[in-house]
Amino acid sequence: MSWHIATVAVVILLIAFAISAVALSIMILSRGKLYERLSPETRPRRWILISVVALFAEFVIAFSVWMMWPDALVSRVLLGAFGVAFFLVGFTIRLLTPQVDAYVKRKGWQLR
Repeated sequence: MSWHIATVAVVILLIAFAISAVALSIMILSRGKLYERLSPETRPRRWILISVVALFAEFVIAFSVWMMWPDALVSRVLLGAFGVAFFLVGFTIRLLTPQVDAYVKRKGWQLR
């Protein structure tokens, strides 16, 4: 397989973006120095950040299995599960944010 320099550069750039996004999310979720520097109004909702990081982890697993065994049943099941999870997270973020925020506050959990 011959890879062009541009393809390799794009793959490396995407991997770097993924690593930095996960590292940034972990720093915010662990309430580190970056979290303290953000004003309370600009902090992301914790439940959204957790669901997006979990969705990313599911994508990495499903895509990796699909790349290794594209015709296997397990890869199709994982990609289907990722599709359903992607739809549910997107639907929840788009339409059900006020209800989830109210539930989080009612349970006494920290929203941001």
